[in-house]
Amino acid sequence: MNESIVTMANNGVVDVDDEVHRRLCQGLRSTPEELALMAQCARRVPKLESSCRELTQRCAALEKLLDMVNCPANMNVSAVTVDRISKETQVNVSEIVKGLGGDYVEAYPVPPKKKIRLVQKARPGYSPKTITIALNLANDGKNHLDIAVRLYVTTDPRDLGEGIGGEYRGFQFFNNDGIPTPQPFPTYKNMPMTIGTLEYLVIEIEHQGSSNNLVSAFAAASVNAQGWYAACGTDGACR
Repeated sequence: MNESIVTMANNGVVDVDDEVHRRLCQGLRSTPEELALMAQCARRVPKLESSCRELTQRCAALEKLLDMVNCPANMNVSAVTVDRISKETQVNVSEIVKGLGGDYVEAYPVPPKKKIRLVQKARPGYSPKTITIALNLANDGKNHLDIAVRLYVTTDPRDLGEGIGGEYRGFQFFNNDGIPTPQPFPTYKNMPMTIGTLEYLVIEIEHQGSSNNLVSAFAAASVNAQGWYAACGTDGACR
């Protein structure tokens, strides 16, 4: 094209007079607007190429991550276990931790000034919604205020790990009619608490009173089974 008619401006945009511009558009069978759009697209090509390279790198990293997740050696539990656990709406915390010595007892009853440590059975991770604790005192005792209850999350039931929710008193788990009533499970940093697959929920019960043995106790954390399966089932990602 004749350089006296068409010149290149400093910003890379073609500069032509109106007549040449009209003929150029006719030759390309395009409108001036479409020609301007093509020029804009040409200027964006380097940025698009950079974005494409970055996206390719991210996709490669995700593929490596999926390979690790799908590796049987890295899978926490099988689909069989997930299906079995998905039917459970609560996690009982009733196994007595033994061999602790000191003021700990290894069986009921729990006399005054003694304590007992309860732990759940090992299972895939979950997020408790509520906690229920029922306490049965001798002589039809009502001194639930004397019973201190503490919750912990640990990787070893013989080690208390991290306390959650502070210290409770037995009466806080009963309504005014003396009926055990589920209480919201404590949060962690204002977020729902999760008990990991390699962790245990531990409940320690201490009789700080002077009368009426703690004859028995029952504790359970409720689980949203439907929500758990949605996150951990066949289409979920936590296995």
